[in-house]
Formats: sequence, structure tokens, C-alpha cells
Amino acid sequence: MSDHYQQAIRGARRLMRTHSNGILSTLSADMDGWPFGSVAPYILDFAGHPILLLSDLAQHSRNIGRDGRVSLLAWEDEKDDIQQSGRVTILGRAAMIEGTDALRDRYLRYLPQAQEYFAIHDFRFYRVSVERVRYIGGFGDIHWIRAEDYCLPGDSFDAQWAAAERGAVIHMNADHKDALVRYCRARGVEEPEPRLVGIDPEGFDVATRNGRLRIDFEAPVRDPAGLREAFVHLA
Repeated sequence: MSDHYQQAIRGARRLMRTHSNGILSTLSADMDGWPFGSVAPYILDFAGHPILLLSDLAQHSRNIGRDGRVSLLAWEDEKDDIQQSGRVTILGRAAMIEGTDALRDRYLRYLPQAQEYFAIHDFRFYRVSVERVRYIGGFGDIHWIRAEDYCLPGDSFDAQWAAAERGAVIHMNADHKDALVRYCRARGVEEPEPRLVGIDPEGFDVATRNGRLRIDFEAPVRDPAGLREAFVHLA
């Protein structure tokens, strides 16, 4: 595996993790398979598969019910020339999954505005199981990435990772706000009230007044037991 390809893999996952809005394309059930695009907020699970919260009444949900093949496009903030912006297209199969308390908790930490949707009983979680990835890091920097290279090993929403993440989020926000301030400052962001949102094997996300800040570990964490060491090393 070339260094350039490995950089593309890391770039694709990082871009997907630093954004929460995409264009979901499904195959129209009403229009005999015509492509149908819609706006779709998302988060990623620990392996890198997108998680969507969709209404049963939405057209894209009905489309998925007929044919689960979808694509999800996310992109960097637009520059003067959008062709110079990085973007990722995930191709995969969407399927409904169980909405566990851990998944709901993680989803709301990243997308708190979705709280009201849980009072409406027709919203359900879907996971897009990645089959292939198209990554464009900028003009001429174009890659097809295999699913087995893009996705991190292990279960996509491992119970141990979910428990460790929740515990670390509560602990860091309650007892180590000073460390979060330093993490942000080291990346050029002055934030007096940072809030840890979520953690994954490659890094973590902090909510600031100017949006979410992605902070990568120096090396991926192989298991939840390594999280404390990774945070201490960064501090």
C-alpha cells in the first residue's frame, strides 16, 4: 500500500468525521430507479460507517426500503473554486439498525438539534455499510478506496468503545476542561468553554463557539484501554 494511498484513506476518514451534513442519493421508488438526492445529517460509527436518522415518511426512506444502495457525499467548506475543495463519496448499502441508548446518546452529542425528532416515533437509525469510497483531496488528487482499507477493524459500534467514550466524555468535561482548553489552543483556537463531544480510535471532537474542532491522536488507539494514555500524551 503506497504512502499516497494511505494518506488518501486518512484524509477521507478525517473529512467525513469533521462534517455532519451530506447529500444522500437513493434510487427512487416512485420514479423507477432514477437518482434522488436529499440533504442528510450524519455521524460516523467507530469503524467509519455513516449513521443516519431518517423518517419513515421521507422519500429517501421509502427508496431505501426498495433498494438499499446509496451514496453519501460530504465536502469541505467551499472555497472560491469548489473544484479545489476536498470531498468524499461513500458508496454502500443502507439498512435500518437498532436505536440503542448508546447510539442515541452519541448521535445527540454531535447533532443536539435532533432531540425533537426522538419525540416523533417514525424516525429510525440507518447504517450505510461502506462498500467503496471516492476521495478527492483537491484538483487532480483523486482516489478510489477499498472498503476494507477505509473502515477501521472491529465492530462498527462496539459496546466497549461506546462505554469508554461515554465515560471519557463525562470525565473530561467535568474534571479536565483546562486540558480541553490547551488542546484547542495548541491548534490555534482560543475557546474558554470547550466541550468534548465524541471520541473514536483516531481522535476526538470538541465543540467550540465557532463550530466543531477535530483533534487527532498522534497514532490510532487500538482499544478503549489506550484512550487515557492517548489523552495524557497529548496534554
